Amino acid sequence: MKLPAALGAGSLAALVAGAVMLTALGDGQPLAARENQVVKCKTGKARKAPGYAGAALVANVPRSMTPIDLNAVQFADKALTRDMVVEGLFARRTETDTVEVSARFVNCTKRALTIRARSSFMDDVQYPVEPSSAWQRVIIQPYATGVYRERSMKRDEVKYYLIEIAGE
Repeated sequence: MKLPAALGAGSLAALVAGAVMLTALGDGQPLAARENQVVKCKTGKARKAPGYAGAALVANVPRSMTPIDLNAVQFADKALTRDMVVEGLFARRTETDTVEVSARFVNCTKRALTIRARSSFMDDVQYPVEPSSAWQRVIIQPYATGVYRERSMKRDEVKYYLIEIAGE
């Protein structure tokens, strides 16, 4: 299984185009960067997004729980789904062949959010290859981004991951 790349070709092209546009014509001086407005979120759209078609954890008893998508973020606190969105989810192999996962969150409220996040790493049959990581606290200021990052201890065995988030 190939883990998703941190930057797709479209993202890389946008970065290059942005860098080219920041250079003024003729004198080589950078142009002033455009300021972004206060972020506006549509968390309802995120909650209604179609399900992921990839691997998932499912119960042994059919329909006894909703499937938990792998290589994804799982909200353990329903209230958080109204307060924040997952802007980006990244996974990559490190130089030592462990797996590093990272998620970038956006706080859609006018108050600071404190969340907890942890990761689980699994093999190709979804068996845990190591204990879940310790919960990490992530503080996200109003209308700002926050980043969670974790590395596996195991190497080649890791094929799937799951990031869980919960409120404080």
